[in-house]
Amino acid sequence: MGRFVQLTGKTLLCSLLIGMAVLATVQTGQCKDKFIKSSDYRDKDFRKGCILDYGDLEEGDDISWVWVAPEVRLSDYKVQVISFEDVSDEIKKSQLREIKKIFQESIEKRRGDRGLLDAEVCIYEIQKFSAGKAWIPFAGGHQMQAGVGAEMILRTPDKKIVAKFRHFAREGGQIEQAAEEVADDLKKYMSKH
Repeated sequence: MGRFVQLTGKTLLCSLLIGMAVLATVQTGQCKDKFIKSSDYRDKDFRKGCILDYGDLEEGDDISWVWVAPEVRLSDYKVQVISFEDVSDEIKKSQLREIKKIFQESIEKRRGDRGLLDAEVCIYEIQKFSAGKAWIPFAGGHQMQAGVGAEMILRTPDKKIVAKFRHFAREGGQIEQAAEEVADDLKKYMSKH
């Protein structure tokens, strides 16, 4: 009987230690998927944007992929879009101007008081509305919507990178509607973190 209690105590201690290790792993974010190990990155149709190094991007809460310097709280900063480009080569100039305006109006509304971050934004993918995808079981209504993929790099005035984002979203029948969804998602993320 004493041996049974001793084993149970050891088992309980081991379970407690394992539980604490799992909790510590979850709290430090070590359980998040890495972008470079994902099917998104390894896909034959992967499209590179303006981010040069994807090694530190992890799965985000409401953003597809993200990295933020540990010492930076994005909600403390104002952001200005200093460059905006289309690396997908699929957007007309007039649409690009409208999408840039959408990003500026959304992202530049932020009101932090610790300084200003410069945003470099690029559109890496465009998917036009496609009624033909409506037949896809369960997801057709969503998959037929227009989609926009954007990358954004945030830098301090001395050019130090403090955040990187790669996000794709779908919304409505127009590319501009999908771009608005992406910009809003980025704004919400920065407001919370």
